[in-house]
Formats: sequence, C-alpha cells, structure tokens
Amino acid sequence: MAEQQLGVLKALDVAKTQLYHFTAIVIAGMGFFTDAYDLFCVSLVTKLLGRLYYFNPLSEKPGSLPPHVAAAVNGVALCGTLAGQLFFGWLGDKLGRKKVYGITLIMMILCSVASGLSFGNKAKGVMTTLCFFRFWLGFGIGGDYPLSATIMSEYANKKTRGAFIAAVFAMQGVGILAGGFVALAVSSIFDKKFPAPTYAVNRALSTPPQADYIWRIIVMFGALPAALTYYWRMKMPETARYTALVAKNIKQATQDMSKVLQVELEMEERAEDIVKDPRLNYGLFSKEFAKRHGLPLLGCTSTWFLLDIAFYSQNLFQKDIFSAIGWIPKAATMNGIHEVFMIARAQTLIALCSTVPGYWFTVAFIDIMGRFAIQLMGFFMMTVFMFAIAFPYDHWIKPDNRIGFVVMYSLTFFFANFGPNATTFIVPAEIFPARLRSTCHGISAATGKAGAIVGAFGFLYAAQPQDKTKTDAGYPPGIGVKNSLIMLGVINFVGMLFTFLVPEPKGKSLEELSGETREAKMAEQQLGVLKALDVAKTQLYHFTAIVIAGMGFFTDAYDLFCVSLVTKLLGRLYYFNPLSEKPGSLPPHVAAAVNGVALCGTLAGQLFFGWLGDKLGRKKVYGITLIMMIVCSVASGLSFGNKAKGVMTTLCFFRFWLGFGIGGDYPLSATIMSEYANKKTRGAFIAAVFAMQGVGILAGGFVALAVSSIFDKKFPAPTYAVNRALSTPPQADYIWRIIVMFGALPAALTYYWRMKMPETARYTALVAKNIKQATQDMSKVLQVELEMEERAEDIVKDPRLNYGLFSKEFAKRHGLPLLGCTSTWFLLDIAFYSQNLFQKDIFSAIGWIPKAATMNGIHEVFMIARAQTLIALCSTVPGYWFTVAFIDIMGRFAIQLMGFFMMTVFMFAIAFPYDHWIKPDNRIGFVVMYSLTFFFANFGPNATTFIVPAEIFPARLRSTCHGISAATGKAGAIVGAFGFLYAAQPQDKTKTDAGYPPGIGVKNSLIMLGVINFVGMLFTFLVPEPKGKSLEELSGETEVEK
Repeated sequence: MAEQQLGVLKALDVAKTQLYHFTAIVIAGMGFFTDAYDLFCVSLVTKLLGRLYYFNPLSEKPGSLPPHVAAAVNGVALCGTLAGQLFFGWLGDKLGRKKVYGITLIMMILCSVASGLSFGNKAKGVMTTLCFFRFWLGFGIGGDYPLSATIMSEYANKKTRGAFIAAVFAMQGVGILAGGFVALAVSSIFDKKFPAPTYAVNRALSTPPQADYIWRIIVMFGALPAALTYYWRMKMPETARYTALVAKNIKQATQDMSKVLQVELEMEERAEDIVKDPRLNYGLFSKEFAKRHGLPLLGCTSTWFLLDIAFYSQNLFQKDIFSAIGWIPKAATMNGIHEVFMIARAQTLIALCSTVPGYWFTVAFIDIMGRFAIQLMGFFMMTVFMFAIAFPYDHWIKPDNRIGFVVMYSLTFFFANFGPNATTFIVPAEIFPARLRSTCHGISAATGKAGAIVGAFGFLYAAQPQDKTKTDAGYPPGIGVKNSLIMLGVINFVGMLFTFLVPEPKGKSLEELSGETREAKMAEQQLGVLKALDVAKTQLYHFTAIVIAGMGFFTDAYDLFCVSLVTKLLGRLYYFNPLSEKPGSLPPHVAAAVNGVALCGTLAGQLFFGWLGDKLGRKKVYGITLIMMIVCSVASGLSFGNKAKGVMTTLCFFRFWLGFGIGGDYPLSATIMSEYANKKTRGAFIAAVFAMQGVGILAGGFVALAVSSIFDKKFPAPTYAVNRALSTPPQADYIWRIIVMFGALPAALTYYWRMKMPETARYTALVAKNIKQATQDMSKVLQVELEMEERAEDIVKDPRLNYGLFSKEFAKRHGLPLLGCTSTWFLLDIAFYSQNLFQKDIFSAIGWIPKAATMNGIHEVFMIARAQTLIALCSTVPGYWFTVAFIDIMGRFAIQLMGFFMMTVFMFAIAFPYDHWIKPDNRIGFVVMYSLTFFFANFGPNATTFIVPAEIFPARLRSTCHGISAATGKAGAIVGAFGFLYAAQPQDKTKTDAGYPPGIGVKNSLIMLGVINFVGMLFTFLVPEPKGKSLEELSGETEVEK
C-alpha cells in the first residue's frame, strides 16, 4: 500500500464487498440503462419514421428518411453526448460528483419524454423537435459517462473495482435488450389491434396512422427506470476521494465513509500534509501531467475512438446488414408495424446471444485477467471475426448460410463487449488523479463519441451498394457492405496496437495508479541488497546471465527433440526386413523407450536437482547438470556396436542420464534468472532463457538438414521401392550419431562462464542467511557500493518464515498456486510433446512427407527435418519471442489463458474437419493451422508454465517447487509421448504401423488434445499473476511485523 495513503481511502480499498457496493451499482447502472436505451432505440424506429413522414405513393419502395434527416436523427444524440461528456466531466471535478450527478439524470428523464412528444404530424416539425430534444438528451447522457464511472471507481475496493465499474457499464447491454423487448411488445400489440396490408398490396394503408404512437411510446419508455432511481441518487454521499483529495476536507470524508462502511474511522494527524503537497497539484495542461499521464490518456482516447467507429456503425445499422442478407424480409413485403417487430427481433437476438453475455463475461473476468488482456483479446477477436464475415461476404448472403452469418456477427459483438467496449469505459476512471479523473474520463469518452459519429454518419453512405440503381433513395453509391466491414476490421486491428499505450490498473489502489499521494514504497521489510536487484536498470550482467542459462536450455531442447528426426532412420538401420514392403521401423516398445526414456530421466532430474539447488545452492549444482548433459550427449552418439540390441540399450541408458542432467537445468536456470532479474523485466528475462528452447529445436532441424544433405550427395542410394537393401547405405549410421552429439558443443562452450557466476543474492541472503556475502557479491555484479542494513539479520532469521514444504503454513500460502502450476504444466505437456515428438507422423498422414517406400533412408531424414524446421521457423520460435516481448506488458496469466484458449480452438479446427485437411489441395491450410497451434503454445502456456514457478515461491523452496512443477509437466510429456504412439494408429488393423495395435486414429487423438487444452485453460485460474511484484512480495518472505 502506498506509504502516504489516507486511512479513509485505505479503508475503502480493503473493504469487503457489502450492500453499499451493490446499491451504488444499481443507482449508477439505472442511469446507464437509460443511456443505452435512449441512444440505441432510435435504430428500431427509423424505418417506421420514414414510412410515416416520407411516404410517396408513386414509389415501389416504402418511404425512408432522406440521407440528411437520417444522419441527423441517428447522429444528433451522439453530438450532444460528446458535448455533455466534456462539459459534465469538467464540472464533476469542479463542483463534485454528487452535485452534478442529479442534473444529468433530470436532463435524461425530461428529454426522453420530450423526444416522444415531438410536435405535430408533419415531417419538418417532428424531425426538427425530435432532433432538438435528442441533442439535449445526449447532453445529459454524456454527463453520465464520466460521473458514473468515477463514482463507482471511487466507491469500490481495489480487489473488485474492475467488476463493479463493469457491472455499471453492463447495464448498457440490459438497456439495449430492453429497447428490443419494448419494441417487440408495443409493435405486437399494435399489429393485432390495427391490422394492415403489406406495402406491395396497398401502399397507402400499409402504415396505419396509429403507428405514429409506436415510435413515441418506445422512445419515452427509457425515462421510467431513471426516474425511479432519482431519489437514491440524491441520497448518496459525495465520494471520499473527491472530498478528501479535491475538496481537501478529510474530516468530512472520514465521517461520510464511517456511515457508509458502518465502522469507526479516525482521521490521521499527517492527513493534511498529504493532501496539500504542492507537488501534486499540477494541472491538465502542465508538463507534469503530460509526463505522468500523457501516453495513458492518448491510449484511452485513441482506443475508445477506434472502438466506437466499429461498434456504433454496427449497432446503429445492424438492421441494414440483416436486410442485406435477407434475415429481415424486403420492406415491400411487410407493413410498417410488422417491420418494427422484425427489426426489434433481430436486435434482441443479437443482444441476448452476444451483447449481454459479453458485458457480464467482462464483469466476471476483469479482476482475474486484467483490463489490458481483455481489451487486447477483444480487439484481436473482433478483427478476426470482422474479416471472417467480410472476405467471404458473398457466401454469407446466400439463404443457406444465414445462421452462420448470425453466429459470426454475434461473436463480433460478444468480443466487443467482453473486450474494448467495456475496458475503454473502465480504465479512464482508474488511472488519473482524483482532481482530474472525471475530466479525463470525459475527454476519453468524448473522443469515443467522435468515433461513434464517424461510424454513424459514415456507414450510412459507405454501406450503400456501388451500383447506382440499388442504392437507397437519396444516397449516392458507396463502397458496399463488404468493403465497409473490411474497413472496420482494419480499424479494430489498429485499436489492438494502440492498446499497448494503456496501463494495467488491476489490483492497485487509485492513489497508487495516479501517484496522488507520494509514490508507493518498496515492501518495508525487503532487504536493501534485494531491493537493489529489483530496481536495477537492465545492464550487461542480465544479458550474460541469459546467455549462460540459455545455452544450457539450447542443449536441453536440442537433445530432447532431435531424436524425433532420426527414429525413422534408426528403424531402417537396425530393424530392416528385406521381405517387408515397408522400410524397417522401431518396434513399439523400442520406440517408446527411445522417445520416452529421456523424459523419465528429466522428470527424476527435475525433482532431484530442484531439491539439491535449495540445499546446496544454485551455483554448486548448476555446473554438475551441464557436465552431465555434455558427457551424455556425446555418449548417446557413441552408443556401442552396430546391432539393434546393443545400440538401443546403450542409447536408452545414456539418454536417461542425459535427461537427468537436463531435468536439473529446468529449475536451476529458471530460479537463477528470476533471482538475478529486476522486477520490471523479470518475466522477459526468464522467457528469453526459455526461448532458447525454440532455437535448440530449430538448430536440430538445421543440423539434420545439413548432415543429411551432405551424406545424400556423398552416398547416393535408391529408394526403398527400387532396392530395399541398398536404400539405406551403412554410412547412414553416422548421420544420427552426428546429429545427437552436436548438442554438446554450445553447452561445453559456456561451462567456464557458468562456473564464474556468483551465487544468487537471494539464496545467499535468504537461505544461507549470509547477508554480508550477498551484499559483496551484488556490489561487484551491479558495480555499485551497497551497504548492509542493521535490521537485516532480524528479517532473514524470523522463525515464522521458516515453514517447510509439507507444513500447513506452506499449504495455506502456496498450496493452490502449486496445484495451478503443476496441473497446467502437466496438461500442456501432454499436448505439446505428443505433437512435437510425433509431428513427422502427422505430416506423413497428410502426405506432406512422401511415403517411406518412395525415399531412401538419408532423404527421409532430410524431409522430416525440413518439416520440423518449417514449423519451428513459422510458429515455434516466433511464439517464444512474442512471449519475451509481451510478458511484462500483458502478464503471465493473460498469456497463458489466451494460449490455452487458442490451442483449443486450432486443435479442434484441425481435428473435426480432418478429412478435409488430408486432401492434397488443402495441405497448406493444414500447415497454417498446425503452425498457429504451436505459435500459441509458445506464446502461451509452454513459456508461462516455466516462468511462474520461478517467481511465486519462497527462496528456500523455489528451486524445489519449480522442480516439482516441471516434473509434473514431464509426467504429462511421458503420457503424450507414450500414449500418442498407440493412440494415433489407425482404427483399421491393416493400416497400422508394424507391431502396433489399432488406435483411435489421428483425428480422435487431436480431439482429445483439444479437450486437454481446454481443461488447462480452466486450471489457469489457480495461477497467480507475478507481474510487477518483487519475489519477496510474491512469496511473503520478509513479512515481519513492525
């Protein structure tokens, strides 16, 4: 908590969720219900207004609003809203939230009623007065945006603040839904009471005069719920943050919140000094504001502007899109009242299926995923679905495909509302100082409404057909619906890019976010030497540590995955049968051993060296693992003899111990990097070490390509179909040995530097409890003079912090996070290793690698390596480095959740239409989908499951807990590696590989993997978010009472 935060504000931040929170949501939410109802209900009645006031008996089409009138009716409220957001946002900071809050509600009630009572029955009079009152209605609505958001943010506790503000905003969805229900009810009643023929049957009678009441009743109804909440809005006290920080009346703020929270709060002696600090009184147009809040304000305004172009152009004109695809019948085939019913039915369906669920998904997940992740995901998915509608638009307008269109269109709306439509409203209410909060929210919202105006006015013209003869009356030709949707897709993509300017407010107090009461202090009990590491600027020693740890990981990945390149060759060499029509292949038990034995060794090594790293120290154990990896890599390639039994036995023996050494590198590399890094970029540094795994996989492919190419030229051989005996020359035995041994080289080169690294300061200070040595070591590393504090010994020797791994205290503090780390890594590795180790089989199944009999043994290695290298280049390696780039921006949780979700989607997208993908013409599509699965594995849980366990556990158990998590992952890898050998076999006995029983087939195996990924997504909710926190803060390691 910020050192200088006022007690009354701290009380609000830590208050449990109680009745006053829900009262505030309802009071603010009913205003928003009216906002949304009034802004969007006009889209239900514009067609009816055209029929009533612009009827032309000579026209084959019913009357419609002229372009300038339609633009005015649709856009004038948006103009009023924009003006109101700026004016009332500013006024809310000047006069106080409460005083202004009542004014906006009265304006909304009066102008809703007045809009429905627009004068006369002639076009000019009705449209003029309707537009006049809708402007002032918008002006009142505009004030409700910054005031509702600000009031809710200032009343909420910091733990659930996002959900509370989102719940207020979610009433917008209920308002849109209510507009649809009211229109359905009113039009149904009038349709029964005043039956009328269709326009095609009788133009004059198709819209009875009583229909004039329909639009008026619909427009006026929105005033009712707002009027009912006026009394409660006036009873709310002013927010404590405004009273204390802006009005600077701390006594009154304390009294108000004592009543609200129903607890006795006392005013601190130091309170006056805090709120009157002159350094915190900078203005909106000052250099200090620009320095502190300039980029965040740009992020809030730009994303809201871009979002509202897309959102309002769809919402206000979705009736036109439904007409274009025939979901609403042609106007001439309906009477005026029934047309209202059909438009309302379409809007209500979209609201029920996507708009309303999207809002409430945001409420449910915003304080788990964070604002940034939801906004980025929302813009991304909107872009995807908008393009998916736009490019095959001619496909969607066919009658048989209407349901598919509605699903895609609904998903666009779902991710708008479970995405930037909610987050752009929430974030500006959290990140700015109290005295400018309402103003800045108003500026952001007004910029959004400027985007809405662009969408509302522009789409009227842009969506018109390019053929002059098919445009609506009075409109020039446009670019058509298809091109307009493509434009909106591009706009959503640009919004995704601007999201990177928006900070993440999750879990922080408003004062911490705005820097309003001097900056938050580092955890009070954190040792100076550790604080120095946490705040150190990125410098050479960080990159040295990445290279030293990364080269070990390069070898890890190379050695574990290179075996998948040579198993086919091993089968040809040692299990050749001249009578078989297929080349030799490893028997099931041998293939399982070769593929799985290193994983078993890795599992054992992770547990053993993880524990040993906490007992003896990271540095001492780190050298042992590297020596084991180097020696066993070479020994694997030198496996004795040239007979199957001898070679396979010694290969498996050395690969087990190779895996044992590799296992130790997992917890030690991660722990060392996390303990050396600063807290700002710690995620990226650990991810960079892990990303060397991608480089190792890629290197395995390149080495295999190079070696097989050289041998193929030097020792040409016929294909197996031409000459079985000569298709694998004896010299090919050297190929797999060279490939396997090569991984030792880069590891050997880094041994000297690994031995020169000092022990990590966190181990030396917190586990070995030698603070003097830790201070000396880090003074050399950081090249600054550090002094040991007097209180240091008390901190590290506090007996309360020495609980063990199997203690109740550990279970209470770290039990669920450990379950989260182990379960997600286990599930991820089932999917990841079953694909990685056997992707050559999948490529063979779709024909991307030719049938074995059409190649010689050497060329087969080349083809398998080419496929694996392509996947690594296109998806595996980029995925790792995307994680490096974004992990300290998006956070671990968001990346892991997104990764599991996208893996699930793409795995099912490969699996269900699997018969489609195996056709020769569709191979490229398969590779793209398969590559995307790998991309989101690596820009997702494959990286985060490695990173998080190195951050969230205490130093004395960190390596052990990481080892346990990693070992559970390797247990999943063993399940994948062994299970997939059998599961992926065809169900037809005659088509299975030699020695294998029938399985469930590749298709069903991929479906299973999709389900596993989905379960991994669910278990991600047990994993905490370490972003931006020190290791001691995360582990509670220096929690000593004052």
